[in-house]
Amino acid sequence: MTRRKQRRQDGTTRDRQMHLRASDEDIRMMRRVSERMGMTVAHATVTLFRRAEGVQERDREERESPQVRELKAIRTQIWRIGHNINQIARNTNRDMNATQADEAAAVNAVRDCQKLLAQADEIIRRMHE
Repeated sequence: MTRRKQRRQDGTTRDRQMHLRASDEDIRMMRRVSERMGMTVAHATVTLFRRAEGVQERDREERESPQVRELKAIRTQIWRIGHNINQIARNTNRDMNATQADEAAAVNAVRDCQKLLAQADEIIRRMHE
């Protein structure tokens, strides 16, 4: 007696077998999950792997999106500004003397940070629309 061929919803046959090693607890867990899904262990396994593939693809697209690249550039600019402010503070503390140019540079750096943070907030807001 030959076994009936398994078919996916799109009509393709599922005639390949795959064997894996698992602990007794893993097997019990796989049976529980597949039972809750109303599927065989094999069908649930394939379904869960397809879902995971979709999640991984979506995560990759998000990591490589233009918005994420823009946010990384903003983060780099904020880091550089913070570095400049730290240098001004170090020089001021060392010499106990800050020039008007130093003060103006620090004020401008803080304003630049505020603008960059506003840009980052706008990008994040657009991503969640």
